[in-house]
Amino acid sequence: MYVHSINDLLDLPELKITSVQKEMDTIDFGVEPCTSRQSCPTCRSKERVIRRGVAYRRKVRDLAAFGSKVFLHLPAIRLYCHSCKGSFVWNYESVEPKKKVTKRLERQAFSYITGATVKHAAALLQMPVTSLTRWFYRWMNTESQRIQKECREEAAARSTLVLGLDDFAIRKGHTYNTG
Repeated sequence: MYVHSINDLLDLPELKITSVQKEMDTIDFGVEPCTSRQSCPTCRSKERVIRRGVAYRRKVRDLAAFGSKVFLHLPAIRLYCHSCKGSFVWNYESVEPKKKVTKRLERQAFSYITGATVKHAAALLQMPVTSLTRWFYRWMNTESQRIQKECREEAAARSTLVLGLDDFAIRKGHTYNTG
């Protein structure tokens, strides 16, 4: 299979595959960014940015493919901006800085967690339970804020009164009230 076919299968348009290694249950892809330049995060200048080499390669886990775990080896390309005299490292769209997993693997993990426990999802994804728990709490926080905003907007748009009921304990096991 040709490398451009693998590029299409992985669906990472910002990256091009330079090497592929298959071991027991893992596939390691050596990748490079498709573009040769990136704009400065401070001054947004693209013309005055130069490359200063590759400091190291980041090993980042991606979605499973072909029945194996997939790892991307991203070069940490050092860049320097002559306009603002700032140094920075290449920022990849599919991976957050200092993370060891891609954004899409993080998103897919929620589909596993939603129908099962975090421990079961961690076993299926072969990942640490602590990572999935942290992602789940972060996702729940953003999702609950989104749903609350949606409900407030829907209630404000209605012409009729919207009433909400809830019960709560003043003293556990002794006194209860309804609000």
